[in-house]
Amino acid sequence: MNLPGPLFVVGSLLAIAAGLLILRRFTLIVAWVSAIAAGAIAVFVTMAPLDQTVDFGPISVTLGAPLSIFGRVAVIEPVDLLPLTLIALIASVLFLVAWRLLPRSSFFATGLAILALLSGALMVQQVVYAALLVEIAALLAIFPLAEPIVDEQGNRYSGGARGGLQYMVYTTLALPGLMITQLLLEQFAIFPNDLGLLQTATILLAFSFALLLGAVPFQSWLSAVATDGSPPMVTFLFAVNLGAVWFLLLAYLQTYSWLSAQAAFGQLFTLVGLIMMVAGGTLAASQNRLGRIVGYATLVDNGAMLVALGSRHVTGLSLSIMMLVARPLSLGLMALGLDGLRRLGKGDDRVVTLAGAAWQVPWRTLAFVVGGISMAGFPLSLGFAARWGLYRLLAEDNLFQAVLALLSSAGVMMGLVNTMRLLVTPSRSSADGHLPDEGSPVGRRGTREDPVVLAMILALLVGTILLGLFPQLVSGIVSQMTEEFTFFSQ
Repeated sequence: MNLPGPLFVVGSLLAIAAGLLILRRFTLIVAWVSAIAAGAIAVFVTMAPLDQTVDFGPISVTLGAPLSIFGRVAVIEPVDLLPLTLIALIASVLFLVAWRLLPRSSFFATGLAILALLSGALMVQQVVYAALLVEIAALLAIFPLAEPIVDEQGNRYSGGARGGLQYMVYTTLALPGLMITQLLLEQFAIFPNDLGLLQTATILLAFSFALLLGAVPFQSWLSAVATDGSPPMVTFLFAVNLGAVWFLLLAYLQTYSWLSAQAAFGQLFTLVGLIMMVAGGTLAASQNRLGRIVGYATLVDNGAMLVALGSRHVTGLSLSIMMLVARPLSLGLMALGLDGLRRLGKGDDRVVTLAGAAWQVPWRTLAFVVGGISMAGFPLSLGFAARWGLYRLLAEDNLFQAVLALLSSAGVMMGLVNTMRLLVTPSRSSADGHLPDEGSPVGRRGTREDPVVLAMILALLVGTILLGLFPQLVSGIVSQMTEEFTFFSQ
């Protein structure tokens, strides 16, 4: 039996996800199976030729063969290979990270299903149906986001559905704009002299993706998700889901290249991106909850990517993709750190509650701070290489915009400095020489770290610093991705 590539990739992931949902109690099994499945898909997409058939016993797969369902076509094209590989690899690593953090969780099965839907969204030819698959993925994300966190001792820390529901609502609101945009662009293809159709389509496109990426004033779901959800699921959503949305935006611009040719395109995307950066930096600087810092740091990062795209230059496109590649490392470290600090605070991630926590869980604190520095785009991290390139690109045309972007990133750094100051400050009872309250974080002496989690933290720390010192290790992959998108002149 010969299967087209899209059916094999999406179908195999969904089939494995269904099986893992039944076995969710066996965390070791479901974590490793989900990680291996996502990693195998990444390897297969990277290694298998598009035009040749690969045999798996009685089943043969032609990766580049199209799949047609009621006139809706899905096909894996050369431009899809690296994005598919990237999101699958990120998902695979996150499944391993969640192995020690989310026992008996539905995250593994649901994450594989979400990966399947997002992969299908990148393959489908009609943008409307791609957006519909993203919407279904958002619906599935509600369940692991609202799931209570259970540690190894059986303690349960309540989650919250508020963030997941907000994410689902904003994703749903983005659908009509994308549907109308496609209709307008089809009309413009018939009446190319009607520039009003093109301008309206550009505004609707920016509005729809602003909803999907959490642009101001729709950013509330970013902080709500980061506050309520488990750190691994939050990282999955911000790195995998939003990564797929970003590649969908690039695919949209590739299909309708005349959108990016307008003078208003660069101005609109730059303005929206700068507003996101300024708002995110300002909010991050004044936060007293660790989860919200993660959300607003992501808002600044999303804004920086839009500013880079608004440059209407291939260098800006390359920088935006590099930021997307750097994000999983940064968020992965923040997730590991936030998980330990939140458990120490019995589910509470307010800085006041966690005063002195750095002395109890120093590695988790270090992971959160270093990950935050990377998200802010400061040395030594891959994020710094991308952000520094963005500042230089902006300064060539508008020095004020470059300074504004830099100050916005500094806002995230200020929030981290304020957080670190309190985390390393002993609680009042400890400073006075009295026995700390057993209900406070500093009252629990002898906190032991999982050696596997410590190994993960060390690996991510080494990876972050290594790529920060030698960004050329990933620049080749970034260049390959950039070359597939030709809507900007070289």
